[in-house]
Amino acid sequence: MRAVFLALLAVNLAVAGYGWYTSTQSNPDAQLLHQQLNAQQIRIIAPRPMVTQRPKAACLEWGTFGGVELKAAQAALDALNLGARVTHREVPTQANYWVYLPPLKNKDEVDRKLGELQSLGLEDYAAVGGEGAMRNAISLGVFRTEEAANNYLEAVRQKGVRSARVGRRESRLVETTFLIQEPDVPLTAKLAELRQRFPGTELKALDCP
Repeated sequence: MRAVFLALLAVNLAVAGYGWYTSTQSNPDAQLLHQQLNAQQIRIIAPRPMVTQRPKAACLEWGTFGGVELKAAQAALDALNLGARVTHREVPTQANYWVYLPPLKNKDEVDRKLGELQSLGLEDYAAVGGEGAMRNAISLGVFRTEEAANNYLEAVRQKGVRSARVGRRESRLVETTFLIQEPDVPLTAKLAELRQRFPGTELKALDCP
């Protein structure tokens, strides 16, 4: 009897096992659950939002300017009515040339010449002091390039300052650069035309700060 009981038990277990196997094959959900090993360790990660950088606005930088050129360039930009679209910054630079009047004999001659320059409508000039070789000379302006100095020399000669000349003079000075924000095509063309009136200056495109 015991042998018969064990045989029937084995048959029943086999039938039950077959039934469970066939149920998992016919039920996709049950099969999926069976295949998900360590399902309790699965985490759902929320997608991270894509961060896109906003492209920088375009600007034009025009410079550098100092002395008389700075006043003229500022007046030209003011005439374009650009308002807050124009900003400026100061730039330390090296001046290599100057326009000047040769040294005069004494202070009386210097004072007389300064009066003549004022009557001719010049504004940017200064007497040279000290004890060097250029004592009592009169500076009419300093420039980064020889081209800019020669152009200014021609301008002062047209006003009647015949004795002015160009020479080398290395000195440190602070000049000004203009920044024009988001210029369109017509404005860019106007600025390129203006630049032709100021030899030695540069007009270049860059990202706005």
